[in-house]
Amino acid sequence: MNKMKKNIFHIVFVVVSLVLVACIPDETPVTPHQTGDVEVAVAEMGNLYGNQVYFSFKYDSIVSVNKITDWDIEFSCIPDTFVIRLNSAKFMSVYNTKKLKFDNVSTNDTTNLDVSQWKYDNPKGKLDSTAIGKWWDAIKGGEIISKSEVYIINRGVNERAKPQGYKKMQILGFENNSYFIKIANLDGSDLQELEIPRNPLKNFVQVSFNSPAKIVNIEPNSLDWDLCFTKYTELLYTSDGVPTWYSVTGPLINPKTVAVAIDTSKIFDQITYEDVNKYTFSSYINAIGHTWKWFDLGKGAYIINPNINFILRTQIGYIKMHFVGFYNQSGEKGYPKFEYQRL
Repeated sequence: MNKMKKNIFHIVFVVVSLVLVACIPDETPVTPHQTGDVEVAVAEMGNLYGNQVYFSFKYDSIVSVNKITDWDIEFSCIPDTFVIRLNSAKFMSVYNTKKLKFDNVSTNDTTNLDVSQWKYDNPKGKLDSTAIGKWWDAIKGGEIISKSEVYIINRGVNERAKPQGYKKMQILGFENNSYFIKIANLDGSDLQELEIPRNPLKNFVQVSFNSPAKIVNIEPNSLDWDLCFTKYTELLYTSDGVPTWYSVTGPLINPKTVAVAIDTSKIFDQITYEDVNKYTFSSYINAIGHTWKWFDLGKGAYIINPNINFILRTQIGYIKMHFVGFYNQSGEKGYPKFEYQRL
């Protein structure tokens, strides 16, 4: 009897064991995280930084190039925003005359203006801190009621530092998904009214004041670019601690597709995918900035800071990037060279 019980127990044990084993899922091997190859790219801005160069990590290539003088102001296509920005590559600024009659604004309004009265866009790209600012009184459904104030636009300088003159502009309003503006020279000549429709595929639509004023196709579609290598204005401090606007050079990011963290503790090769959670990312458009290089007076040349690495959170994953050069093979400055690798 005891022997029979043992046999029955053995059979039950085997059956139960088989059932339990059958319930345990097969072990699935974990695929190691695959990093990409190290890629190299050059943004050909030119010796005088006359080009704006748009780069996409999604396409691993330059996707668009334009002259900095090809446009003057841009109009937001971002939902629920009605921002108008300046082309900071030309060191543009604006003065709000507060006058409501377009014909009453002339060259006389620029006489004896204090430097502080000229406004620049926030270099971080903050949409609530633009030079033109809140130009409307009220929002009623899809219509924006303008304050109708007349602005004087200092068109800045070209790549050879030649002044580009002034325009006066009145924002007439926003209706049927379009902005409406009036622009002219300060003496009233070259008067035009423009309708600028939003483009839902873009962050901003650009307008050129080159006669005749017109909409120009500059910025690529919002999901087709990540970095724009360009000159831009930055508020820096003199040796005496005086805040002063300067023209600097570096890539501005597309905040719709990129956020940036900075690592100065590791060399480029040491940064891995496992590091990304320790970083704090910024969507300010100048998050990469211009200080990855400096000008060495003794050598008379720009030197790349080897200790700065950028970690980018992009629409195709995390990417590390660093700069390795600023000159072309002919020794001309204005050719930022960078390496990047998908983590």
